[in-house]
Amino acid sequence: MDRDQSFNATLRMFDNHVNLLEILHGKPAMATVSLFSGGFFTGRPQTHDHSSLLGMRPKNQGQSSNPLKLHLRHTPNGYNLVIKNTGEHENKLIGKRWLEVLGAQDSGTDDPMLFTLVDHQNNAITRQNISTPHLPVSFMTKNKKYIGGLKVRGSPYIYLAETEEKSKVTFILSVL
Repeated sequence: MDRDQSFNATLRMFDNHVNLLEILHGKPAMATVSLFSGGFFTGRPQTHDHSSLLGMRPKNQGQSSNPLKLHLRHTPNGYNLVIKNTGEHENKLIGKRWLEVLGAQDSGTDDPMLFTLVDHQNNAITRQNISTPHLPVSFMTKNKKYIGGLKVRGSPYIYLAETEEKSKVTFILSVL
């Protein structure tokens, strides 16, 4: 870990709130989903608590929400994203939790998910080349996938998940 390249920041969007679903929609954030695989139905709809998964909600729906506060921990291969909002998921890593959806996971995981911050031309951004307090960024995973919105049949939520480039989201990263 490189402490000089690590930093704290908030993550926002222009027209959406971004955070854990329990912050955006209240706890428990329950969803009943039917899963399909390769054109085959894989069972009866199941209800799950998605409170610890990341999502987004339009700003005109519901009340205001605090921005997602993160510690971007630098490694030689990218950044680990550590949740810094106070509460049950403070100091947990952001990683893949369900399908391609991101959420809070224990810090002791053997293979933490790494992210690269990229600008609108897909150039990598590090703390060293951030010169303004607020900048537009997208996140790329080591699989060369982007973080974007995902709607799942039967769920009322919009999740943050690994997606293709055409579905990537641009966030506002504000360095603290």
